[in-house]
Amino acid sequence: MDELLPRTGVSRRTTLGLLGAVAAGSLVTGCRETTGGSIGVTGDYSLTDWVADRGDHYLVAHRGVGDVFPEHSMESYDAAVAWGAQAMEVSVGITADSVLVCMHDKTLERTTNLTGNLRAVKYSQLEKGWLQVPRLGPRWAEAKLKVPLFEDVLRKYGGRVILAIEAKDERAYAPMMAMVAKYRLESAVMIKTYFKGELIADVKSLGLGVFAYFTTPEEMTPEAIQAVAGQLSPRTDAIVVPNSGPGGYLDASLAEAAVGTGIPIWPYPLHRRADLAHYTALGMQGAVTSNLGYVLGKTEQVTTDQWATGAVVPGELTRDPYDDRFAVSWGRGGSIGLAAKGTQHFLTLGNLGPITSPAYSVEFEASFAALPSDPLAHLSLAFGHQDDSYYENRIGTASGYHAILQANGELGLWAHRTGQRPGIKLAVRKTAPVFAGEWMRFRLDVTPTTLTWSRLDHPTKVSVTDKTYRGGYLHLGRASTDGSLALRALTVTQSP
Repeated sequence: MDELLPRTGVSRRTTLGLLGAVAAGSLVTGCRETTGGSIGVTGDYSLTDWVADRGDHYLVAHRGVGDVFPEHSMESYDAAVAWGAQAMEVSVGITADSVLVCMHDKTLERTTNLTGNLRAVKYSQLEKGWLQVPRLGPRWAEAKLKVPLFEDVLRKYGGRVILAIEAKDERAYAPMMAMVAKYRLESAVMIKTYFKGELIADVKSLGLGVFAYFTTPEEMTPEAIQAVAGQLSPRTDAIVVPNSGPGGYLDASLAEAAVGTGIPIWPYPLHRRADLAHYTALGMQGAVTSNLGYVLGKTEQVTTDQWATGAVVPGELTRDPYDDRFAVSWGRGGSIGLAAKGTQHFLTLGNLGPITSPAYSVEFEASFAALPSDPLAHLSLAFGHQDDSYYENRIGTASGYHAILQANGELGLWAHRTGQRPGIKLAVRKTAPVFAGEWMRFRLDVTPTTLTWSRLDHPTKVSVTDKTYRGGYLHLGRASTDGSLALRALTVTQSP
């Protein structure tokens, strides 16, 4: 992937600066006056320009950068553009008094501190509330970001980046289009619509670009794919397909059928670098991502966790970053908790990878606030993975190692291989019992030829000679379906 998307651009300092600017309230969101007539904008970047210069591999920002900033906030859009977005998708809703705002849902509960239907509240009521997405961390609750006006987004980004806009309420469509015309931005937008929607023909008759999307793989029958492709042009339009299916990724046969239409195909929403590599290999040139800075490689690799900031950072990925079931909890002293119910709970540490040295160490502290019911269940540090694909114990989708401590106190080093669910035991040793609420310290040392896994609070270690897998990405979590694991003080040190 690095050959396609060079790792240059926004640094960690800029990333944290964006977070700090939000907390301090210093990011400008635009003015709120409305004037009549046709108004010009400062940018003149058009859909034609983007198609001409975007190349064979490009990304569209999803809800700004919805994995790490409150979705559809002006601050989320600001971050996406700072990380290099040339195109963003923007959802448009409407209040009871016909004010256009940027919001995905028709209801307020999921993303704000308010309740009820958006179309039932006046803008003055909406303005008193703020965006609230707990899974992103407590820092955002303190920031109290506002739901942005659609007009502010047009004023700030119209003609600077391509905006793929969708009216989430049918009442919003006509005024949304009127506002686009008011700012003379017809050449700088795509109209986002469901593939069965009646808007496609109307939008094409106006000469505008179309972002036509499927929501589930079950909808993607050969007939449906051909029907929507027949209405679209490869020069102005795209078919957007879901990044998931019953077996994980969208089935390869559906991807092949879509790519075969000749219309640009964009999977959504991508969260991982491995996602992009997967779909690029299937012939999809574009993609829609909610973690644009990380996927592009524009967020700097760090050496310690950032949990004390109280916010998820780019590259720190749960099983599904949009699913609240897998959200981490936030504790004191820079700690986080993994306590998803009925499932394993792992965190991909993409912000600390990829590790490139064959010799490195990993240190962290862990505590079971509640022990798993199975004494063989364990905390696990997976390492040596060549990409950032999701890891979970015994799913057999990646090769590497896992260093574990079982609830019964057994320390162990294991290997796992793609296509094999059972792990391969390398070394085990009994250590001190594990008690609920007790903080434990661990260290992994990797050299070009050896692996050593140590428990430092009750000094015990296991070591093996094995050089099969080196470098890559780390995953840390709880390989049990119950219990609650807390983590803190994570550091990675690579040898020169």
